[in-house]
Amino acid sequence: MHVHSDLVRGIALGLLVLLILGSRLTKGSVRETPDGLVFGTKPVILWTRIFALPAFVVYVILVTANDRQAWFFYGLFAVAIAFLLLQLPGTITLTPTAVTQRFWFRPLKSIQYNEVMAIQSAQAGRAIRVLGDNRVKITHTMNHSAAAEFVQELERRTGKRVIV
Repeated sequence: MHVHSDLVRGIALGLLVLLILGSRLTKGSVRETPDGLVFGTKPVILWTRIFALPAFVVYVILVTANDRQAWFFYGLFAVAIAFLLLQLPGTITLTPTAVTQRFWFRPLKSIQYNEVMAIQSAQAGRAIRVLGDNRVKITHTMNHSAAAEFVQELERRTGKRVIV
């Protein structure tokens, strides 16, 4: 039996679209650790990045393997991947004294609860920004777990309400 490559490509693209759209509908859950409540990246988002990014890199290398001028493209591709890795959302932790956001490739952000100036709802409610009087901004995006629990717990700990 011969499987047509357009059929395989269409099925793969359809599964990718379903995975991306489905990941937006998942809620995720908050974890309690000795440090405090941890709002990490949703598992579907994390696994998509772990498997989809390397698969995409292999696909690009295979497609351009016979191209003699591909080295310039590979360099641009590596820069784009590095930029994407720098943009990964950090893990947010509500410690007993502060809200912190830890990244893989960027420095730690921290706002003490008494330094929180405002809690803003952004992007039609898909993101929550915590603004500190120390000029630090921590953002809970739609890629993070448990948005409703994050807002509820942050309001309880700071005594401030979300500004819509």
